[in-house]
This record gives sequence, structure tokens and C-alpha cells, in this order.
Amino acid sequence: MTIVIAYALFLLSGCVSPVTIGAVERSATYFAEPGFQPDREVFVSHDGAELGLTVWPAEGIDDPEYVVVGVHGMNDFANAFFMAAPYWAERGVTTYAYDQRGFGRSPGRGLWPDEELLRKDLRTAVSIARHEHPEARVAVIGISMGAAVAISAFGSDDPPDADLLIASGPGLRGWGAMNPIYKASLWMSAHTNPGWIVRPPARFVRIEPSDNIEMLREIWANPLMLRQNRIDQVYGVVALMETAHKRAARIPQDIPTLMSYGANDYVVPEEGVKRTAKVLPEHVRTVYYEAGYHMLLRDLQSERVHEDYLAFIKDPGGQLPSGSPEWPFR
Repeated sequence: MTIVIAYALFLLSGCVSPVTIGAVERSATYFAEPGFQPDREVFVSHDGAELGLTVWPAEGIDDPEYVVVGVHGMNDFANAFFMAAPYWAERGVTTYAYDQRGFGRSPGRGLWPDEELLRKDLRTAVSIARHEHPEARVAVIGISMGAAVAISAFGSDDPPDADLLIASGPGLRGWGAMNPIYKASLWMSAHTNPGWIVRPPARFVRIEPSDNIEMLREIWANPLMLRQNRIDQVYGVVALMETAHKRAARIPQDIPTLMSYGANDYVVPEEGVKRTAKVLPEHVRTVYYEAGYHMLLRDLQSERVHEDYLAFIKDPGGQLPSGSPEWPFR
């Protein structure tokens, strides 16, 4: 998730010009078999769609013991792992991060796809990683909206073929965690004017997703980042987060899972995370970073998070190096 939820709802009564662009459509023709093509920075998904791909290979290792499939958050792209993945690569981990549909270098940029299509892309990416590294432990790390995609996929009847899951600052602000007035306004806007463009009202709303200001300036200068959204994108991500909440209780017992949250996360308010915390299976571990913000993998204290996630990948039952506590509201 991003600050988009806060500012979109603030602007619902404002005057903005709608646009008329169709929804993302499934690819009708298979251009190639599903697979990773690092030289082209392409992940060919299940339907032939070519999604953006960034790979950070393990340094000095041909056959890594550990592989990460990274799933970014709202308005972001694979670059969300640009600080974490090199850290892990130095320690023998290969990371495959792809741009979800509607974002970055992938098709339908600026449009919201069917959420099941997002889950199919994740399942496909994990299957490819498993095929290319049959002896490796495969971990899915989802950030914010990407965590919602991952949680809803693992809690489905067809979970990805991964060994473990890490939900980093998970997007858990679904319909049940929203003010009824906001909920009704968002539904009405998405169904009557889906192309309505919403932008951050900087003079009214200030939500910092991280304390790493230099990093924020760098990523917002990147043209692959989305800086505005259609109202139906906002509607779509809220619906996705609600699906993640409903399926969180069904995360398989044999999938070691870690969910993290920063005490200074103003993008996904604590209320939504508290709501989901009550239904989490006992085997799901949680970690609470008192100095953390929403972008835990890119905050100033991010190396502590990088180290914790790596430790969990290697030993899901072991102690986290940072010594950070569990969620206080679980």
C-alpha cells in the first residue's frame, strides 16, 4: 500500500476530470512459454504477458541454497528490493523481483487488473523459480500490496509452491477496517466514475512512508513509479486487502510465515493490522519494529530487517537477530 488510500478518500468530493481507459485484459495469445528472461528483464507469465523482471543473483554461487521471489507494493515496481536484494546476494541468496501487472514495466500500467490474475502471476513466478532451482529453499517476500497478493494466494485453494512466506508491512486495510462513509464514497465513485484520477494533496495530507528521505527522493524521481491513481485502482487494492484479511486464517500450517510491522507505519494504520492479527494461525510469527516505518526494507534501520528476514529464511524457527518483539496487539 501507499499513501494513495488516504489522499484518494480525501478528494472524493473534489472536482477532477475523469478518464476513460478500459480495464487490463488477459493476453489472448501465448507468445512464449512461462519463464524468466533476465537478459531482457522479462518474466513471461502464464498467459504470455511479459512482466518486468529484475534479478539479483547470489554472489559467487551457481546453485544458491536460497531463492527469493519478491512482490512489490502499490505504485512501485521490482526496484522495491534494491536495498535488500544486494544484501542477501552477498550472503548467497538469489532474488527474482517482478513488476506486477499495471505497474512499472508491465502491461496495463496505471490500470487495475483482476486480482486473481495477480495471484496467478505469483504462482507462476514461484513455479519458475522452483523449476530453475529445484534444490533451493524458495521464499516469497511480499511488500504492502504485494504482501496482500501473497497472503491471499497462500490462503487460497491453490497456494504457491514456495517453502515460506514473509509479509513485509502487509497491506491489511480492507473494507472491514474502513470508515463506513469512506467505504460508501469509494464504492460509489468506483462504480460511477472509475477513471477518476486522484493525486496526493500535499498541502493537506502528509504521510511519510519512510524515515529515509534521500531514498524517497530517489524513488519518486524514477519514471517507473506511479504518482497518481484512478479511483478504480484504489477500489481494487482495498478489495484485495479485504481478500487477504479473509484468507489469512487459511495460510497453510506447513508454510513458515513471518509478518512484520513498523510502529511508525502511517500508510497502513494499526487498526487494520490488529483486525487481521486476531485471525492469524498460531504458526504465523510476527515481528514489530519500533523504529520502523511502512517501507521496512528501505528505512534507515533497514539492515536490521534485511538480517531478520535472511535469518528467518535460513531457520524459520530460530531467533531473529534484531531481538525485536512480536506484534503487541496480537
